[in-house]
Amino acid sequence: MTVTVSPARIAVGWISCLLLVVSSVDASPLSFKITGGLAWLDGGDLNSNIQGWKSYYSDRSLSPDNFSFDLAEIHFAREGGIEITYSLSPRWTIGLGLELHQANSGGTMSSSLELEESYSRTVDDFGTIVFSENRIQRPEYRFRGLPIVLTLYHHFPFSSRGNVFVGAGGGYHFGRLEYKENYQYDSDYTDDNSLSGSLLRYVDQYSSSGSYSEESRSDALGFHGQAGLEWKVSGRIHLVFEVVGRWVGFTGWTGDKRDRYSWEQTWGFWGANTDQGADETSSEGRLWMVGYQSDITGKSYPRLVFSDEEPRFASYQDVRLAKINGNGFSFRIGLKIGL
Repeated sequence: MTVTVSPARIAVGWISCLLLVVSSVDASPLSFKITGGLAWLDGGDLNSNIQGWKSYYSDRSLSPDNFSFDLAEIHFAREGGIEITYSLSPRWTIGLGLELHQANSGGTMSSSLELEESYSRTVDDFGTIVFSENRIQRPEYRFRGLPIVLTLYHHFPFSSRGNVFVGAGGGYHFGRLEYKENYQYDSDYTDDNSLSGSLLRYVDQYSSSGSYSEESRSDALGFHGQAGLEWKVSGRIHLVFEVVGRWVGFTGWTGDKRDRYSWEQTWGFWGANTDQGADETSSEGRLWMVGYQSDITGKSYPRLVFSDEEPRFASYQDVRLAKINGNGFSFRIGLKIGL
């Protein structure tokens, strides 16, 4: 008979063994802390870009166009971390930690257009043109920060079991931004022409689908401050509650992009011609922030653009390198174990 042990039970077993070992050895100035929690992020140009697309789709959703946008800004992140602390004195400790922050956002962007127009050149030459266009995109962003931080703490004991602490420090942050998008585009043009009593139909149907992706990275120095509460559970095991404020700005985002797509087209009188194909392109570049000036709405919208050189188009204004920050605050809970 085979006995299956779940990973959760294995983890609980290892943690129990660690706590037993910790409680049976002499105290040392070293402690180990593991935490997890939720964070709120500002995001900078990343969220300005999402808000710009949302405003553009809202402004374009006027008859005969139908635009729909469902993609939330990236503000809430999951995070976790480990830290080794060393007691310099009963009230002062210093810690070296490794953290991970990750935030995701995915949704749908779609647009459609349907037009029908009749024409008449002569009494024997008239017809109807019907045109439809549909586009759907499924974008997904993933922002990750991996900081290595150094923190100096000061403790204020208020009982034999608990103390309040404050801390401040800095660190080196490794930032990563991934953008993925699956897309589908379809257009259908039909011209039914009646010429001297005979029907002559001209069609032009086009369809394409693919996947587009960008992966960018940027590293930066950052600073943080925090405050919290440690409560002794037993021996040298403390339950920790803490609030952390973080300031870190990423710029100079570099990486690569890739586009894979296939297409097919039918055109001509009665759809006599057909063709199809597939292609893949890739390139390296940087993330830029531009103000996209729309001729249709007459407004300007913030937009992220991936390009190897500074993008220069008549519709782009105020072009600069993108600034995506990890500024924000987090609430964390964890365990601190004296070694």
